[in-house]
Amino acid sequence: MKKIDLSLIIPLFNEEASLPSLTNQLEQVLAPLSLSYEIILIDDGSLDRTYEVVTSLAARNPRIRGLRFSRNFGKEAAMLAGLEHAMGSGVVIMDGDGQHPPELLPELLAPWQQGKADIVVACKANRSTDSLFSQLAAWLFNRLMHSLTGIDLTGGSDYRLLDRRVVDAVITMQERIRFFRGMSTWVGFREVRVPFTVKERLAGKSNWSTRQLAGLAISAITAYTAKPLSWVLGLGGIGLFLSLILLIQALVSRFFGTAVSGWTSLTVLVLFFGSANLMAAGLVGIYLARVFDEVKNRPVYIVQEETGTDKTEGMIQ
Repeated sequence: MKKIDLSLIIPLFNEEASLPSLTNQLEQVLAPLSLSYEIILIDDGSLDRTYEVVTSLAARNPRIRGLRFSRNFGKEAAMLAGLEHAMGSGVVIMDGDGQHPPELLPELLAPWQQGKADIVVACKANRSTDSLFSQLAAWLFNRLMHSLTGIDLTGGSDYRLLDRRVVDAVITMQERIRFFRGMSTWVGFREVRVPFTVKERLAGKSNWSTRQLAGLAISAITAYTAKPLSWVLGLGGIGLFLSLILLIQALVSRFFGTAVSGWTSLTVLVLFFGSANLMAAGLVGIYLARVFDEVKNRPVYIVQEETGTDKTEGMIQ
């Protein structure tokens, strides 16, 4: 495998309109840096002409390589595919919608080239392009991740540079349900953060729905900690404590011959713990579903086609 200085990995889903402009910006930024580089474009089962654009770009620029999935496997799978195919001593992951500014690349490269960092994370200086709801959801998710796992993802993004040692460490992690942002932080190594301002999309609109983002958050949290399961035990302890109080109240009422009371509080308790039991069962179900997916050991992604390389046949990873 030939050695090059830098690999850029860009997952794509329905980005035919933004891709030509993005690659043009990247080429302009990288040209004066005197680095050998490759750009790996991963089409994650797009429904538009994204892969046709990838093919035409690869035909024009030999530094561009393209992978096409057999269907949509998700951004996490696309990033893994890029990491497994990258040949660079350093690897940069960035989004294909243009919101991760290419002009930030020299700042990401500098600490790594100077030997000061193995991971350089581009952190959002603000979230002005996000809705108020998205900002609140991101804040809540980051607080939960930090309190439950100790991993601080505040302001973090998938836009980051990884040294080859970090890439190899991340690839060796064999779980099927992945959360790249957390995994690349969990492995350790020296990390430096570089602030940046999120740009507007080059074209189109976000492909992420609220439901998908919520699912990603649940997957991320359950991938790194089992602490939510301990909440079930804590909830049971609260129920036991309250039931003892009600038992004492009932015994005192019987001893003094007072009328039976407490129907309202009893109803509230029944409804509360009934709902809590269902939530607890759902939480346990999430962890069991993770075990089920891991045990099946299916491939994280399937490459249907490649361009810009000598490989012409499909392959499974």
